[in-house]
Amino acid sequence: MFNKRLNQFQNVAAGQMASLRISPEDFTLVKIKLGLSGTTFDKTKIDRVVVKIGAKTIWDLTGTQLNKVNNYKNQADNAKYLTLDFTERDQAIFPVKQVGGLDLMSLLPVGEVYVNVYISATAVAPKIDATGYFERTQDNPFVTKFLPYSWTQSASGRFTLPLTFRGSLLKRVWLFYNGTDWTGAANGNIQSVEVKKNSLVIHDQTCLDVRFDQSEYKKVPQSGLYVVDFIVDNNHDAHVQTIRNTNSGQVFDSFEFNAMLGDAGGATVSAIVEVLDTPTNL
Repeated sequence: MFNKRLNQFQNVAAGQMASLRISPEDFTLVKIKLGLSGTTFDKTKIDRVVVKIGAKTIWDLTGTQLNKVNNYKNQADNAKYLTLDFTERDQAIFPVKQVGGLDLMSLLPVGEVYVNVYISATAVAPKIDATGYFERTQDNPFVTKFLPYSWTQSASGRFTLPLTFRGSLLKRVWLFYNGTDWTGAANGNIQSVEVKKNSLVIHDQTCLDVRFDQSEYKKVPQSGLYVVDFIVDNNHDAHVQTIRNTNSGQVFDSFEFNAMLGDAGGATVSAIVEVLDTPTNL
């Protein structure tokens, strides 16, 4: 892996959307590191991060969500840096671990890659320096996507979350919630999650249980977050297929995400679906 400085961000100012164009090159972009400086500017003053290929959005997270994703994956935590990692860093086998990186020349029929960073109005004289990390071209048809679904809780009890996958390869579902947070000995507002694929249960754990398993595999549970992690053991091939072959052709699998919520109401669940997908599908 080699690295180099990327183009300058444009429109870097408080309360604005700063934009970075990634120059098309015959390499695979596996990671972007944002170096943050200025009078008063760090990653807590990034409101949102969006990555696009042409007009197609492939990443859409708040700054807080992206920071929790990185911290859960046990990446370095420094207020002056924010990382966008398109790969699976802790997967043991190369080049499989790099699947999800952006093959820049292969993506040109869809469009060039842009990174948009929404800067908080409270930042003072912000500055962003971007470094790209690259591997050789892999002719990989998939890219890593982080796509949002929001849902408002009206009462406690069991609720089915409105998630769709359309044939993508499902890695994780990140369930960010407000309301009662978990503690070392108690569940949070999302008390448990059951996942069914074609009516077969493939995940069924309480908040306490899932955090124990994640800690065993050196993940770091985050406040206000329940993660359904199908590759928690760093086995890249454990992702969940969401399409199958039948006698009549390929059909999308049916999924049911059932969350048991404990708070009486007024809470919001923001789901981020992390998938491997073709650039134009989801």
